[in-house]
Amino acid sequence: MGCVASGWEPIEISEDELVDGDAYHHALYHNGDTNEPAEWHKVSVEKLINLAIPHIKDGALIVDYGCGTGGSAIELLKTLDMRGLEVELILIDPLVSWFSKARELLGERSNVHFELSVQMDISGKRSFRRLEDMLSGRKADLIISSSTLHLIPAKTIGNLVLQFANSLDEDGIFIWDSGDLESDLRPEDSALLHDPYRHVREIIRKDSLRSSRLSGMSVVDRERHESRLDRIFPSPIHVQVILDALSDVGFSIEVSDLVVDFSHGDAERFILVPRLAEVAAPLLKGVERTIAIKKALRDSLEMIADDGRGTGTHYRSHWVYGLHKLT
Repeated sequence: MGCVASGWEPIEISEDELVDGDAYHHALYHNGDTNEPAEWHKVSVEKLINLAIPHIKDGALIVDYGCGTGGSAIELLKTLDMRGLEVELILIDPLVSWFSKARELLGERSNVHFELSVQMDISGKRSFRRLEDMLSGRKADLIISSSTLHLIPAKTIGNLVLQFANSLDEDGIFIWDSGDLESDLRPEDSALLHDPYRHVREIIRKDSLRSSRLSGMSVVDRERHESRLDRIFPSPIHVQVILDALSDVGFSIEVSDLVVDFSHGDAERFILVPRLAEVAAPLLKGVERTIAIKKALRDSLEMIADDGRGTGTHYRSHWVYGLHKLT
């Protein structure tokens, strides 16, 4: 099979970026072993793959949009290998630190290709590349997107799903999941995936040491700093925003859901990924930041358990799944 992707490879990746990618991989796989997925990752992505498998044939062109460190791709390829299905898989992500880990894990597979979805113009301005361009005009049989759509600003959802529609074969399928969307499907005894970490942000926001550090900044710098941190775990949008956008460009709508237990240990590994632990800045990286986050997370998870959305060992995260065909 021909390679349509650029075969992006990390160049001049910093030590901090390598550490960040490795830490997120360890949040998905215990000890970094791809044979030992964290239970929440295994269970949540298993449903996504089960939705996708009936629509995958030998030789299919599959896009994984927002693949991060490759967690969804790794689990998909395990299933495809077990079934003896050969496909061409294009991984797409904007975050160099996480994407470089995906390249390390999957770069030796001849049927896996890599496209960095951001580009810089000559003035240094950053922009997102269109999916149609990344595929060089080819049409995918399947697009999957795991734990990504909740990170897309509501105002740009319409443009993104239009790119999906333009990039699918006439019989193509778009399948996605998210654990951080408001939904009428969500049981009262469950939480959104990022609820504990938004609580951590609010708890640490009031930390006295952190406040003293912020006071040393100018008003403009402080506002810019706080705005950046608020975007790490943004306020959730309603799933209907995404469904309306999909319907507007001609997709059918099929939605299902699942409640996934997320252990406290896995929650701690998740929030301590360096890029995510930035919610505690300007507390210093290392011991200072880690101690503050761990304490805030304990308080957050205790509050969620008291609200009936978890227990002393885990919280219940609610996931939404979509399967869409062009009509």
